[in-house]
This record gives sequence, C-alpha cells and structure tokens, in this order.
Amino acid sequence: MKEVLDTRNQHDMLTITGDMNVKVGDQNWDFERVMGKYGLGVRNDNGERCEMCDLNELVITGTLFPHRTIHKATCTWISPDGKTKNQIDHVLINRKFRKSV
Repeated sequence: MKEVLDTRNQHDMLTITGDMNVKVGDQNWDFERVMGKYGLGVRNDNGERCEMCDLNELVITGTLFPHRTIHKATCTWISPDGKTKNQIDHVLINRKFRKSV
C-alpha cells in the first residue's frame, strides 16, 4: 500500500477499501483527525494502523457517523459465541475530502 500512497496525485480523491482485519474501536483518543467516535468494540493490534492513516492524511469513513451496530459489523464473520461482532471492513479516503462522505 505504501507504493500507492507514495505515487498518488495529491489533488485526486484516494479511496481505499477492503477487509483489513483492523478493529479501530470506539475510542478515538489521539486519532480524532483519522476517525470519528462511532467505531465498534475495542482497538486491536492491527488498529494501530491508525498511525499509518494519520501519517498519510487518511480518514476511516465508517466511524464518522452513528449507525446501528448491525450496520457497522462485518456480517461475513461470526464469532464462536455467536454474539461478538467486529467492524473490520473499512473505507479510507483523503482527509481533505472528509466532507464529501
């Protein structure tokens, strides 16, 4: 991903989507510029990629607005207990286009 970020045109809207296995959680302390306060659960080790988003001026769009949990969680994965839900699929965009979402 670093190669794409390094070669992009700074004036174009960049959109990155995918199953990143990153749980960003609902606490955006120190990452207010990267994510909103409407994430799901608790940040995991992969969630530290928020730093990568901050360095590259990207925003995690799924955390910007309130949604019902069923609409936040990834539906293709079911925990062994059948109750745990995760938000691991994300859409990232350039910070300067945040208001376009």
